[in-house]
Amino acid sequence: MSKDFVIHQDTLPPLNPPDLEKVPEIFTRHMGTWQGEYIKTDTRGHFSRSFFGNFTISIEGSRYRQVNNYEYSDGSRLQLNFEGEFENRMLKMFSSSYSDFSAIAWDAGQETVCFRATKTQDNALITFVETMTLLSENLRVRSTQAFKNGIFDGISFIEEIRL
Repeated sequence: MSKDFVIHQDTLPPLNPPDLEKVPEIFTRHMGTWQGEYIKTDTRGHFSRSFFGNFTISIEGSRYRQVNNYEYSDGSRLQLNFEGEFENRMLKMFSSSYSDFSAIAWDAGQETVCFRATKTQDNALITFVETMTLLSENLRVRSTQAFKNGIFDGISFIEEIRL
């Protein structure tokens, strides 16, 4: 990955720290900037493609914000923006990058967050079911099942370090 791709987050604490009555503690442990290489497989588990990602997560009060930056092998880049609110200790998300994106995320126990999202892409309904597992303070692993119009479309996984 090119070194100029690293995006540094301010080290100042948020103006309003997370509201721990509304925000499960596991989500606060995912705050910061994470970086890794996404590896996508087809439905048989064979390598399909890979790309680099950088993900910044912040929580203020019960408001959630995430910015995903991707860098592809051809040098192209993509930024996606997500926001959400914690209600009943569950995160409900939307995106300014996709008009019909919606997602929920919840504490699944055992250092794991589960995430389920839908969006329309190329006239198909795409559904993602993801687990994010903290292995240590600065290391996590995510795995994602993808479905296209209800049909299994492959798995992605990424091992990330916190910057």
